[in-house]
Amino acid sequence: MTLFPDGLMALNIFEPRYLSMVKKRFQRSEPFGVITLLEGFEVNLPEQEISIAQSGTLAKIIQFEELQPALFRIKCVGLQRFKITERLAPLAGLERAHVDLLSLDPEIPIPSHLQECANALGKLIAYQQEQGVKLSQMPFSTPFYLDECGWVANRWAEILTLERATKNKLLMELDPLKRLQMIGDYLLSDSGGEG
Repeated sequence: MTLFPDGLMALNIFEPRYLSMVKKRFQRSEPFGVITLLEGFEVNLPEQEISIAQSGTLAKIIQFEELQPALFRIKCVGLQRFKITERLAPLAGLERAHVDLLSLDPEIPIPSHLQECANALGKLIAYQQEQGVKLSQMPFSTPFYLDECGWVANRWAEILTLERATKNKLLMELDPLKRLQMIGDYLLSDSGGEG
């Protein structure tokens, strides 16, 4: 999974290597890093080869539920992107690294040629509201910034069916206008080239 700033992520935590870390982060109100798994599977399997991205997003736990002693349900919100500068030796099965935090997206208004990307996202949100979906159950955090390139691009990147590497490429595009243009291209190709 690729987490974007202001994005929501719900997880069931059951692997021993994550249980203690997640509980401590929640109790201390500290974020943890979410990195895209480019190859392999998240569940720790013997002799499994995995490949992770060199970038990710800090996640803050906003809901924590202990369903059983070894099963937590959490909901997180994406904070700030980061780039790995040095990978450290794993500790208790957890990946560790030194990172540099990347700048937050500047507030760039939606240009007219990309306005349909924002309009379509607004229609999707309106449809969910009409269907009685509560704000707390929507896949997007509030408030909705439908007039900002970065926010609109990030929300589309979360819900579109894209390859892991493509999502990570979108995450690491520092120019929100370019990121939204990339999303516009994906939306156009998904619609079969129809405007």
